[in-house]
Amino acid sequence: MKTPRLLIYAADLVRLSGKCEKTCRRLLLKMKVHYGLEKGQDLTFYQVSEFLKIPVDQLFPYIKMFPFLFMVSTSTADH
Repeated sequence: MKTPRLLIYAADLVRLSGKCEKTCRRLLLKMKVHYGLEKGQDLTFYQVSEFLKIPVDQLFPYIKMFPFLFMVSTSTADH
């Protein structure tokens, strides 16, 4: 199983918005400036959710490998 990720990329925004990759790259740059991130720092799903005013749980269907989709319950049934 692949390691879940918390970072979002332009390809994720393409699936989310239906816009072209170039437009999504510009949007990512706008978000990075808004959050004061330096070159080489990436955005998290939570920052994108806050910026776009979309609840994180509504991003799930559009993002491949979203970390919470792979969480497995470790609790055991009561006897």
